[in-house]
Amino acid sequence: MLNPRIEWVISACWIAVTLAVFLAIEATSTRSWLYLVAAAVIPPIALIRLWPQPPQQTADDVIHGRGPRK
Repeated sequence: MLNPRIEWVISACWIAVTLAVFLAIEATSTRSWLYLVAAAVIPPIALIRLWPQPPQQTADDVIHGRGPRK
């Protein structure tokens, strides 16, 4: 089964909720749409950049035939 990365799922949900809120309040001006872009994109970017990444495979792991660390 495909295991999606949770930070991408959270980001997609955030963007969908933000868009739904802006459509619900009928924001039609250009400034409102610029706010939408900022509010919908900046938090997910920060989340993805700050999410802790799993440790990478080291040279020792490759030499000794071990898989990536968990």
